[in-house]
Amino acid sequence: MNAKKILRTDLQQMIFLGMIVAMKIILSQFSFGPTTVKVGLGFIGSVLLAYFFGPVWGTVGGGISDLVSSAIFGNQGGFFIGFTLTAMVGPLIYALFLYNHPVKIWRIVASTILVTIIVNIGMNTLWLHLMYGMNFNAVLVQRLPKEMIIPWVQMVVIYIVLQAVSRVKIKK
Repeated sequence: MNAKKILRTDLQQMIFLGMIVAMKIILSQFSFGPTTVKVGLGFIGSVLLAYFFGPVWGTVGGGISDLVSSAIFGNQGGFFIGFTLTAMVGPLIYALFLYNHPVKIWRIVASTILVTIIVNIGMNTLWLHLMYGMNFNAVLVQRLPKEMIIPWVQMVVIYIVLQAVSRVKIKK
């Protein structure tokens, strides 16, 4: 596929992208827990970006959502570009498994586990280590119990959401 075809989009798609980005921003505000082990609903927006827009526009939407969210709500500890990368990589991984593919449980499980390992455990732990100067292993030990439990709940939520939206057709 050439770059021109991948990047081509129309006004209707851009409006829908903006709506999903807004949804991701709002859902991300529903979270609890301290910075090192925060649990939230932003993953639903990442999944929807991936499912509807694929790796390129899903990644762009993830980055835009983080930047807009930071501008509107601010971030605890200040803005950090690492978390913008995190917001972009999550939809990218989900898109590799979910975009233009039928909703299958193995795709949801595989993508969620990869996002958990690469993004949540790897990248986010590294960003917390760099931002706050905390011992990497100490942050990792704090985060591991959450990262062993929450993805299984996320998989159920993702399955339910994708079953509901798989009937929605957008012009491609």
